[in-house]
Amino acid sequence: MATGADDYFRDLYELGADRSLSLDEKIEQAITIGRDRLGLAYGVLSYTAEGEYNVVGSTIETGDYAAGTVHNLDETWCRHVVNDREMLIVSDADASEYADDIAAEATGLQCYIGSPILVDGETYGTLCYSDDSPRKRDFGEQEQQFVELLTQWISYEIERHKHYQTVEAQNERLNEFAGVLAHDIRNPLTAAIGYTEYALESVPDSVATHLQTVLDSLDRIETLITNTLSLARDGADVGEREPVDIAAIARDAWDIVSPPNATLTVSDSRTIMADRSRLQQLFENLFRNVKEHCGEDVTVTVRSTETGFEVSNDGPELPEPIAESVFGGSFGQNRVGLGLLIVERIVSGHGWEGDVETTPEETKFIVSDIGTATKVGKTV
Repeated sequence: MATGADDYFRDLYELGADRSLSLDEKIEQAITIGRDRLGLAYGVLSYTAEGEYNVVGSTIETGDYAAGTVHNLDETWCRHVVNDREMLIVSDADASEYADDIAAEATGLQCYIGSPILVDGETYGTLCYSDDSPRKRDFGEQEQQFVELLTQWISYEIERHKHYQTVEAQNERLNEFAGVLAHDIRNPLTAAIGYTEYALESVPDSVATHLQTVLDSLDRIETLITNTLSLARDGADVGEREPVDIAAIARDAWDIVSPPNATLTVSDSRTIMADRSRLQQLFENLFRNVKEHCGEDVTVTVRSTETGFEVSNDGPELPEPIAESVFGGSFGQNRVGLGLLIVERIVSGHGWEGDVETTPEETKFIVSDIGTATKVGKTV
């Protein structure tokens, strides 16, 4: 039966666009689509990473090679695909170089086309289509491309699901860790606040000024603990928004961090609608990054733009892997630290967009698409 290109790919496109289906349902339908388009009897998705042939999905409902069955990989056609990491095509086993292959006798299949499923660069298994009878014609180029496309699509779906599960597990561990850490910090913190308040009542004014600074810092630590817990447990959600002046909030954050190695310049300030505490936390983390990683004699500049604001410094260039991981990059060994991760979450939680540009002369963090904002003049 002749099949046009549109017929090959239409069903797969519609399947990919359907977000209501689970991963298992998508895979089951994809296997069936391939079997029907190729006009063969069987379609099978296998998992082979542990050395056996585990049938993950199959159009075979019962018996050998039904979903859930396990077989000797060395007796299957798929072993060639796993070993070579390449597509195997056998239209007529008896009339091919594979006439004496152990798979022909062990499986009884005379027609086979299969391709490797790769997840994170490693062989997960295979997607194959087969029949007990030889095929009357060879597999055409379009049919081979179709199987490759199906394989790539299933690979992507499995990889995406795996990463989602990994992130979910990491989030659970992070939530647990954040809760324990907050509890262990809050106990001594509460004592420190109490004793500082008590001391304020009985010391001279010259000392009281310094103790008040200590108390303000302790209060800020308590707020950060609360916000960090909220960030871990509630994702990127932010609290109630109010008009916030960028210059004022940036200077408040600067006073908290007090980088001894840098000076601050604020220009073209504006008022934006934001969660005040979260926005201050954003600036604090960017300033703390300068304090810890940018060396001496650094100038930090905060300026407004038509669509938001920028925070730049003339310190050393960010390493490329870190720069690429900021604002939605890949999660891995080069991922940004907690400070910049919190910046990301605060930006996305407000519905804003973030970007980073870095050169040997300047590193710039850009926050944009803030929405309605009002310029209130220049500040130096």
